Amino acid sequence: MKKQLVSSFFKNDILKSSFWLLVITLIVKVLGYIEKLVLANYYGTGYEVDVYTVVITIILSFFFFFREVIEPGFLRVFLDAKQKEKDDKQSWSIFNLGIRIILGITIIITILGFFFSGSFITIFAPGFSGDKYNLGRELIRITIPATIFLALSTLTSIILNAQKKFLLPASGEIVFKGTIVLSMVLLFGTYGIYGVTVGVVLGAIGRLVVHLSKLYTKISVKKISVKPVYKKNIWKLTWPLLLGVGFSQISTFIDNGFASYLQEGAISALSYSKKVVELPIVMFPYVLSIVAFPYFSQLATEKSNDKLQRLFTNCLKWILITFIPITIFFLLYGYFIIEIIFQRGAFDINSTQLTVKPFIIYSIGLVFFALETILVIFYYANSDTKTPIFVGIGCVVLNILLTWILLDSFGYIAIALAFVIQKIVKNSILLFLLRNKINYNIKDLVLPFFKLIGATVVFGSFILIGKILFLEKFNYSVISKIGFIGLNFGIAVICFVIFLVMTNVINFKDKLR
Repeated sequence: MKKQLVSSFFKNDILKSSFWLLVITLIVKVLGYIEKLVLANYYGTGYEVDVYTVVITIILSFFFFFREVIEPGFLRVFLDAKQKEKDDKQSWSIFNLGIRIILGITIIITILGFFFSGSFITIFAPGFSGDKYNLGRELIRITIPATIFLALSTLTSIILNAQKKFLLPASGEIVFKGTIVLSMVLLFGTYGIYGVTVGVVLGAIGRLVVHLSKLYTKISVKKISVKPVYKKNIWKLTWPLLLGVGFSQISTFIDNGFASYLQEGAISALSYSKKVVELPIVMFPYVLSIVAFPYFSQLATEKSNDKLQRLFTNCLKWILITFIPITIFFLLYGYFIIEIIFQRGAFDINSTQLTVKPFIIYSIGLVFFALETILVIFYYANSDTKTPIFVGIGCVVLNILLTWILLDSFGYIAIALAFVIQKIVKNSILLFLLRNKINYNIKDLVLPFFKLIGATVVFGSFILIGKILFLEKFNYSVISKIGFIGLNFGIAVICFVIFLVMTNVINFKDKLR
């Protein structure tokens, strides 16, 4: 039985690619948490971390903007060209067109960021003044060139993924994060927070270099010719994304803008808590979406609707099975998780209390954060960028209004609460709108749903019993807490899985693809 499971696993391209990508992603996330731990140790929730967080959010927002626009827009057209044309000349012309567009835009952004760094801080963190404002200006000038290399690496990454080469783009991310951490270690003592930002630029360069080790022969400085039909399709897919992703990034900046007026440490507390909640998202649904998107696109192009629907529904099923217990675990053990990860050095008990509140709020939306990664790429793979984008725009407006309304009553926690509510609304709408694209019978879903609820009750009972009867009654050391929480979680997961296997919700004979 075990040999059969292992054999079927390594014969399944999606599972095999997801596994190795998961390993690399785990390394990347470990490096990311080392970065946060070093910052927490030196500065706790001090203003330096607030400023650094805002500056990095600005840089990464440009990166995310290009990634979210390029991936759906260029990937589908690139795959279409490879399938329809007799040779690869047209598809690689599309690749070179993307490079030139990105390069032109990001050079302009870099020049503006360098000479008008103060305006960037005023716009994105209007509550910053004095030392915060001056530090923000200086950090923007250092980090803004990273925008060029990060944006270019979004295109090289999706082209490698289109060729089913998933590990090389992920390895570039290791270089990016690893360089930041190395710069912290080597430069922090001499240059402080400035040394960290230098690492961001060097890491961005390294990320692109890794990708180009496979693609440099495809880059052309000569005149290229892309057929009008492909240019038209790129524009058709990307113009809604330009609007929607722009709104999404505005929402992030507005959140930081609200938080910049609040108590010191509000921005860093929100950042720390969100970073922990995002870990399982990146570890499973995000990795799965990277691997599944080319398959979704290929099946949609081939009009293999039955296979596409089966792959999609299986992805949703496993996300629910994975994230419902994690959500319960985070809600019940939230304080201990933040304490174990961050509470040392300048990050004291007050910082823990400041961070755990938004952590609990973000944890409530964990299932919806995970579902969104698959829902959105399913729409994109079917050449529908408008629906998720316009739904997203509406939810961004909702997020901003809720934050403004709730801020007086809930303080900085309102930012997390508004974010979670709009994600729940967004995913609910996207699922509802799929009713005409996905064939399903509500009656067929009722029994599995109640079985999953039953398994959830079993899982939650084991976690709650362990927490109340053992962890809260004894004064454990940090290592003992980690061991006990890990054991409690492990036992609860085993019982959860056994329940689902016995009720046939999990069937190891089922194939993901």
